[in-house]
Amino acid sequence: MSPAEISVGHSRWVLSCSFFLTIMCFLVFGQASAEKKLKFVVMVFRHGDRSPIEAYPKDKYQEDSWPDGFGQLTEFGIEQHYELGKYLRKRYSGFLNETYSSNEIYIRSTDKDRTLMSAQANLAGLYTPVGRQIWNKNLTWRPIPVHTVPLSEDNLLFMPLKNCPQYKKLQAETYASKECQSLFDPYKDFINSLQNDTGFSSKDLTEEHKWWKVADALFCERSHNYTLPDWATKDVLDKLFHLSDIGMSTLFGVYKQHEKSRLQGGVLVGTILRNITHAASEPSSKLKLIMYSAHDTTVAALQMALNVSNGKLAPYAACHIFELYEADDGKYTIEMYYRNDSSVDPYLVTLPGCSPSCPLTMFTDLTSSIIVDDWKKECGVKKDGDTSSGTVVGLTIAVAFLSLAVLSLLIFYCRQRKSLLSYETV
Repeated sequence: MSPAEISVGHSRWVLSCSFFLTIMCFLVFGQASAEKKLKFVVMVFRHGDRSPIEAYPKDKYQEDSWPDGFGQLTEFGIEQHYELGKYLRKRYSGFLNETYSSNEIYIRSTDKDRTLMSAQANLAGLYTPVGRQIWNKNLTWRPIPVHTVPLSEDNLLFMPLKNCPQYKKLQAETYASKECQSLFDPYKDFINSLQNDTGFSSKDLTEEHKWWKVADALFCERSHNYTLPDWATKDVLDKLFHLSDIGMSTLFGVYKQHEKSRLQGGVLVGTILRNITHAASEPSSKLKLIMYSAHDTTVAALQMALNVSNGKLAPYAACHIFELYEADDGKYTIEMYYRNDSSVDPYLVTLPGCSPSCPLTMFTDLTSSIIVDDWKKECGVKKDGDTSSGTVVGLTIAVAFLSLAVLSLLIFYCRQRKSLLSYETV
């Protein structure tokens, strides 16, 4: 056999093997993908593009410079969430009904205009009314309920959660810690240099951390093509935005991250896991999707608690997704995805210590240490009826005086009564 024939034969053999391996891979991975079925989804997303929360003192763009005022969802923000809703419709086609069903989806938002509106815009993209759900032929939109609670009562989504003395204590320790100081020290001179241009005092910028208001205002103004002041150079903006990332990380990490997670993001993780576990244990449940419309701090707290944060602020309309799958053998797994860029597919997120498709039991075990049974107790919140020692002492003294007064009146009454009886006998 000639060398040429040997070469041709070898090539055919390689091609045959390659073809065989391709077929085998297709069969194996195709079978693997067919073995699991999507059962339940939970997602937490940030609101869309908004106006600044507030302006810095010397900012020429005060609240009247923004059409709807401070902290409000913009038209672009509405578009961002409408686009996210359209993406979710495509991603969950065949899983969710084509039209809205009250038994299938539950939506909760923080009690802020921008998060409530974001949820509504998202739902407009997710559910386009057809058939009987068309109530106005000139309007391809259907109202869908979005639930909320007052911010003062929100112990789930409005991060960092308020009314937690222990968390406040941890934050004070964080700002005094070497870990935190090492992050901010390189920017001390830069932060102080912002006084003249912003109108904030040194105390405002260093102790109150109001540089974040400057960063937020400039970011929003740049995004909406407002003319920035001359001092707001690229270098200044880069430093401010990096400081914003650091500031966010100090809220939920940097120092005693695990303890903070139990009081903040772990609360949300626990609620999500309870809903997922219920979906796995109740196959007859019709609920398929839970949406939480919230803030960058909510996404950050969640990802810090799961230890999957990339250290960056969650962009507008960023969405963290939990998907529950059931295998043919009845076992459940959780997959997480993070969508922070509409131009690419969501990133697969892996819980540390587990595989990308993490068994539900293992996911539960790995996150158990950040979930508390009694949040108020761990926060140091006094239960109804509890009072401070000073109050107790005050009440004790008051009761003692009142008792003496009553006793004195009784003695006086008895003596008077005895005197009257004696007179009548005489």
